[in-house]
Amino acid sequence: MTTQVIVLIAAFNSDKEILLLKRPVDTHCGGLWSFPGGKVENNEMPLDAAVRELKEETGLSGKLWRHLGKASHSYADRTLNFLIFVCQCPDTSELNSESAHMWVKLDELDKQAMPEANSKLIPMLSIPEMSQYLNLL
Repeated sequence: MTTQVIVLIAAFNSDKEILLLKRPVDTHCGGLWSFPGGKVENNEMPLDAAVRELKEETGLSGKLWRHLGKASHSYADRTLNFLIFVCQCPDTSELNSESAHMWVKLDELDKQAMPEANSKLIPMLSIPEMSQYLNLL
């Protein structure tokens, strides 16, 4: 079984909505909604990977980056070690994603069809510090 370190980005717009991308059908967990993100490359710092992945997948540049937490999830064929970051994207005019995307309110997040692993990540977005963070928008 392979183990991968994955960064995920909870990117918020100025309306305090979070960005989700539709995973390509031919990939792991295909057809589900997910946070932008991807693998941490060799010798890459996790925050650098998060900034890179957000830019590559969406064209967006975040600001006020924070590391929110970590979680692991095992599927039959792999173990994923997630590092979740939050950032603010007040200017979404540069949004350019190859996949479908949507912006959702935090309280609507658990209603989306998402990978099983996200069940451990979504509660992190409801910690009290997140309210303070979102008030900076």
